Amino acid sequence: MNIPAEKPSTFGSIFFPEGRTISVRVPDYQRAYSWDWKQIELFIGDLIKYQGSGKGYYFGHFIAEKVGGDTEERWEIVDGQQRITTFVLFLMACRSLSPSGHSAYSMIQRFSTVSYDAKSLESMGDGSRMSNFLDANKNFGPKNPPSDKDVIEGLGLSEDEFTSSQRRMAFALLHFRHAFLDGKLKESEIEGYIGVIMNAHCSRDLAPDKSVAVNIFEMHNTRGVPLTTVEIIKATLMKYVYDHPGGDSDSEVKKIQTEFGEIYRMEERLAAGSFRGEITMDQLLRLHLRVVDDGTKKKASEFDSPALNANADALVAYVDGKLGELGPAGGVKYARDLAREFKKSVRIVSETLPGWDKKDPLVGDVMILDRDPSCQFFLIICRRLEEAADQANGRLGSGSLLLWERLLFTRDFHDEYHGLWYRDNFPALYESCGLNEAQIAETLRCYLENGFRPERTKGLQSIVAAFLEKNKERVLNGAFDWRGPKMTYTIYKYEVSNRANIRDVMKGYSMEHILPQEWKWEWVEAEDVPPKKLSKAEQEGVQRKIGSYINGIGNLLLLTPGENASQGNRHPATKDYGNKKGGSYEEHGENREKWRSSANWENLIQERGNKIYDFMLKYFLDAPASSSGAEAGDGNA
Repeated sequence: MNIPAEKPSTFGSIFFPEGRTISVRVPDYQRAYSWDWKQIELFIGDLIKYQGSGKGYYFGHFIAEKVGGDTEERWEIVDGQQRITTFVLFLMACRSLSPSGHSAYSMIQRFSTVSYDAKSLESMGDGSRMSNFLDANKNFGPKNPPSDKDVIEGLGLSEDEFTSSQRRMAFALLHFRHAFLDGKLKESEIEGYIGVIMNAHCSRDLAPDKSVAVNIFEMHNTRGVPLTTVEIIKATLMKYVYDHPGGDSDSEVKKIQTEFGEIYRMEERLAAGSFRGEITMDQLLRLHLRVVDDGTKKKASEFDSPALNANADALVAYVDGKLGELGPAGGVKYARDLAREFKKSVRIVSETLPGWDKKDPLVGDVMILDRDPSCQFFLIICRRLEEAADQANGRLGSGSLLLWERLLFTRDFHDEYHGLWYRDNFPALYESCGLNEAQIAETLRCYLENGFRPERTKGLQSIVAAFLEKNKERVLNGAFDWRGPKMTYTIYKYEVSNRANIRDVMKGYSMEHILPQEWKWEWVEAEDVPPKKLSKAEQEGVQRKIGSYINGIGNLLLLTPGENASQGNRHPATKDYGNKKGGSYEEHGENREKWRSSANWENLIQERGNKIYDFMLKYFLDAPASSSGAEAGDGNA
């Protein structure tokens, strides 16, 4: 980037002006600290590149709102907070190594981040505590991070209020210290590194009020982490309110800011509380807009937009369109209501559902089974059954949740949708759900009986039972390559019914073959005494035989990717799943000696496969077990 020739502003001249003391704060409606290893590495690389080079370094554009007077000036950072926070963390790390001297250290005391992380950042600024923390983690690296417990105890943080952004700040401190330890940065050059930032060319917009600040922010993106869709929507709503004043527009924007402050406070819990993978704020926004929006959606025709696969541009266009069609007064109300309702949805998914799941694990199970429709279902149900206005904390009983689980599992587990372009119709189901649990349960029973396309799926449970009977051979001998999500969920529920605690596995599972797909010939040949070398014809026969059952459901086990990798392609008799209790994990240990002989492999796999198949019939269809299999447990998750 070309730097203007006429006396450009520097970071030092902007944030350390002579004769004035400026306090810098990140308001709660901003995103929490989000820089990770990649961005910190780039920051360190810039320090090394420009230290002593004589070249001008550009540290970016900053947008701030002036909220204090001339004697005690305070700025709220609208854009640039990730860079300023990183510099403050770097100053903390430098001060732990070289405590005396640099005037830039004053920024540590006059900078504060979002309120839910402010105390923790202040605690990190405690010199002696941080030095001890850094010294205790000298081996820090991307593959060797300290545990959350170590971070909390080492920096004196609150376990109840610990967030992922606090973890990232602590890791940034360790990253900087590690860079000094391994020689990438030199302690003797600390003043020069700080000088790179202090003398860096910067530009700044100091807005006298939020109106200007928000207009600038909407058009600006940062160097480090791109704006999320939620942030763009937030800026869009705030800008609309300022562009269409009607009454106290400043007060209206503060309401929106307050709502988003709460939203960002809950963002860390949203990621931590997910049941299958990580649900991001942007993903939740898409689902929220489909079924809630500003809280006025009631009809099936309204639950279809924006599209389930809508990208960021489509979501922003949807909100822009709603603002435009409602007119100034309606648009301002829509902006305020959307912010309020989205906050409720974030609270439902980050707090209500995890709390409810502790009492009834079917909540998390249906999120694992089919996340998008289940999330939308809960966003509606928690509102319709709320205990008091604006609580959005309504709950269903286990019986109703079991109906929902069975509907999700059976709805498309058949051939009747073949040739249909438009299949399920969740919007119609959402509209049909009434205002009490009895009405909701009746709606679910109706759909469970007739399916989503009654002309084809009336008698849904019988249709699915017949489909499973027709494809029993596929389940028992080819489940790995057939109807993957259904087979995976069946195995999960079967293991849970047999007291295996594998919920965490489902956040990012891997499918383990107990008898590896890449089994070895010597395992078969070495069983004869003396070992017998099989002929080509004999090998082909064994190959066909093992190949006929090795991908059956009875040979599949759910593990984390790391656990799966650690098992490798070892002989099944040498595999140990002892870190997991219950279910097939313990059963494998009991059967280890049987696995030593290849003559037992098929029987072991088929026996477990039949148990899982019968469990699937009984649990999801309430159907009798097949005559060839033993009865399985039927406990809930």
